[in-house]
Amino acid sequence: MTDVERLLALEDIRKLKAAYFRCMDTKRRDELADLFTEDAVFDTRGALEMPKPEAEYEAEPVLTGRALIANYITNGLAPMASVHHGHMPEIEILSVNEATGVWAMDDLLVPADGVPFRTFRGYGYYRETYRRTDRWRIATLKLRRFYVEIV
Repeated sequence: MTDVERLLALEDIRKLKAAYFRCMDTKRRDELADLFTEDAVFDTRGALEMPKPEAEYEAEPVLTGRALIANYITNGLAPMASVHHGHMPEIEILSVNEATGVWAMDDLLVPADGVPFRTFRGYGYYRETYRRTDRWRIATLKLRRFYVEIV
């Protein structure tokens, strides 16, 4: 892989993650699904609470498959306005078709009437793997927060 190919891969992955945040906040289910590999694994266990030891999450399920992931995200965010930000990516290109990334993140959720909180703010990290088929897609996503604020 040349330096130029590596730089193009880094930029493509940054654009992929930007599209992920945009599609979540605008509830664009089909576009969101297309950002994941068919067999993607989505692990957001404990994402709506203060962190606990990793072993305590093991009994909770993860989601597998792009359609299931997109439905879970868009249905979960449907009753609220959301703002998601990703920062300071640490992307490592492993090969022409594989990469890893860590993204600092923060988000704000403001629910519609009837949801038992007024605002939710979360801060944490995404740890991801990417696979290039016809283009770069998210193959695994794991979100762990280090702080949440619920008002």
